[in-house]
Amino acid sequence: MTEVKLVVTVSGGLIRDIFSNVPAQVLILDCDTEGFDRLKTIRDWDFKKGAPTEETFKVFDAMPLDASVNPAAVNHFFNEMEESKGGDNNAL
Repeated sequence: MTEVKLVVTVSGGLIRDIFSNVPAQVLILDCDTEGFDRLKTIRDWDFKKGAPTEETFKVFDAMPLDASVNPAAVNHFFNEMEESKGGDNNAL
């Protein structure tokens, strides 16, 4: 089974592109809802219990997206990031 790898390109705080090495769906939970009128209230998830909670929060009402499939680009960016682990990463 192929490991699913996703690359998410963010610029100016906005998601510009999502691509993967195999077909994949992506759901963006955008909690920065200021100025949006299409909101949805959803239940939160308790990661320790592995179950939904009764607590809710608001997100922008978006549908799941199909990632663009581009295995060569995904492998390129994963390799670039792996190679840069030991070098100068322009750390803050």
